Amino acid sequence: MYEKVLLLINGEKSMDEKQQVMQQVVPILEPNIQKLTIRQTFSKEEFQEMCQEATHFSLIIIYGGDGTVHLAINELGKMDAPPPLAVLPGGTCNDFSRSISIPQNLKKAAQTIMSNKIRNVDLAYVNGRYYVNFAGVGLITEASENIDPQLKSSFGRLSYFVSAIQQFQQSQSQPFYLEVDGEEIEEEAEMVLVMNGFYVGTHQFPLPDISVQDGLLDVFVVKESNLQMIREWFSLNYIYDGNQESQIRHLQAKKVHVETSEPKDVDTDGEVYMQTPVDIHVIPVKLKMVVGEEF
Repeated sequence: MYEKVLLLINGEKSMDEKQQVMQQVVPILEPNIQKLTIRQTFSKEEFQEMCQEATHFSLIIIYGGDGTVHLAINELGKMDAPPPLAVLPGGTCNDFSRSISIPQNLKKAAQTIMSNKIRNVDLAYVNGRYYVNFAGVGLITEASENIDPQLKSSFGRLSYFVSAIQQFQQSQSQPFYLEVDGEEIEEEAEMVLVMNGFYVGTHQFPLPDISVQDGLLDVFVVKESNLQMIREWFSLNYIYDGNQESQIRHLQAKKVHVETSEPKDVDTDGEVYMQTPVDIHVIPVKLKMVVGEEF
């Protein structure tokens, strides 16, 4: 039984969607909570303020997508002892909620949250901001920035795959300079990803040892992409063999520095707040989160 719980609903949601959340989720939450406070925010600033003021709650539940999770962890990450965070998936991809095994069905997600399985998870810190899932430069940023809003509205997560294919056809490799735990790497690549989670665009990375609890970041240097590789990656059939000559190079590290020959946008959890160069480091077990049964 939780004593005081705050349910935050992203302000971009329509009234119909808010009603759906209330009808499906609240009847599951209320019997397990002494006092449930429900707030809908109407701007990023208001959402951030609500998170800042939520220190006296025993649990914060947010309804939204990866951008909403990103906003929340950037406020909670500043606190010495933040309350645990739970996520009701309400976005297009909901990648981090997938990484912590939260069901994508609203009712099942609410039931999972009430099971009270709380674990510590790592956060990553880049140029003054936290992120929880990934930071990326190159193809992934271009694909995210060039998604057709109408296509995204109509087809949801499929729009990311379509945009990736479109950007792949136009993409060119560029020089990257990396420092990975002090090891200097210079590479021509189309994309660099520094992962904490292991889902992008609803698709799981095809490696068994990525964890949000291992105190490590997973660095992927995609040297050259092609349509077949993208298809295999998105269908989980791509096999990474650890060969340095492979088209995808994978390293693990606690600290990563990324530079490009000219400033490039950096996508963090689907949001762009900065450009290269960036310094990234992992902060082990920084935040308590409600996780799924299979986590």
